[in-house]
Amino acid sequence: QKAIWIAIFQTVIFVWFIGKIQLVAGNQSISQFVSWIPEIGLNIEFLLAGLSMAFALLITGIGALVFLYAHSYMKGYGSTDKFYFFLFLFSGAMLGMVLSANLIQLFIFWELTTFLSFFLISFFHEKEEARKAAFQSLVITFLGGLSLLGGILLLGSVVDSYSLADWIAGSGAIKSSRLYLPGLLLILVGVFTKSAQFPFHFWLPGAMQAPAPVSAYLHSVTMVKAGVFLLARLSPVLGGTAEWTFIIPLIGVLTMLTGSYFAITKTDLKSILAYTTINALGILVLLIGIDTKLSVKAAVLFLFIHAFYKASLFMIAGFIEKKTGTRDINELGGLIRSFPITFVVTLLALLSMAGLPPMLGFLGKE
Repeated sequence: QKAIWIAIFQTVIFVWFIGKIQLVAGNQSISQFVSWIPEIGLNIEFLLAGLSMAFALLITGIGALVFLYAHSYMKGYGSTDKFYFFLFLFSGAMLGMVLSANLIQLFIFWELTTFLSFFLISFFHEKEEARKAAFQSLVITFLGGLSLLGGILLLGSVVDSYSLADWIAGSGAIKSSRLYLPGLLLILVGVFTKSAQFPFHFWLPGAMQAPAPVSAYLHSVTMVKAGVFLLARLSPVLGGTAEWTFIIPLIGVLTMLTGSYFAITKTDLKSILAYTTINALGILVLLIGIDTKLSVKAAVLFLFIHAFYKASLFMIAGFIEKKTGTRDINELGGLIRSFPITFVVTLLALLSMAGLPPMLGFLGKE
């Protein structure tokens, strides 16, 4: 019953955020500030504004559905209490990250998601592949996190603050500083490792060793979208320069093409979905890198729509594997007779992924 209680808790938080939409839509924001170590500019700051609201709704809304799915999916496995505990903490760390208005605080939550994803990916730790995949994701994203911290410290020294508001106010000073390019590159390494951008994309398909609820959550709204969130969060500070509009779209396009190529060469259901996630992350990074008002709007819309269809498809892949014992599409066929309802759900999700009307995916792709 633990998963049900957590799902109810997530739903309550989701409803609370929905109640604040009108306030945020009226260009108001909700902020909390607690002085912690002001001598080094480290304070606890939370901010609920447009971008953090979008992510908070996804994290709690899809989180509630993932826990309901996990309640049924995890039956028959041992150590489920530990699994739910880590998944719940992971959800909380992600929520803390998107609501953080102090960049050192954001980094702490960022690293917490890395640490907790290690335990989730290695849940089936008796399998060697799961242990290898967990260590690979931990090492790559942890090193990327250290790079991110270096960039935050460098650029924070320009405006003598780690508060997001001070960074936005001092964006002119940051962009004209000689520390701008090294700081930007260090932050981008952190972003690209977390969001599985080329050439760091290879850790993400390995993370498929995790149970299906983790894959659905990790790939649709949480860990891999953290890098996209940070890019969008820092675009008012660091965006609009020649470096920003050259490096980021270039990496986005390379990632998009890499993801597309590998997706059509795989036969494992979760691998195909993992590479289409890499493709989608490349598109999101490309759109934010283009850095126009329209491209950022398109990125936010696509972010939502991708979360919906991708979470659905990972849950379906988990369901198929649990019922048939395989994820290899060469060994699967004719399941419509056994699972007609699953067929309809799959078809709807895939129509959205293909961007066909009247599905929401059509708006995203258009």
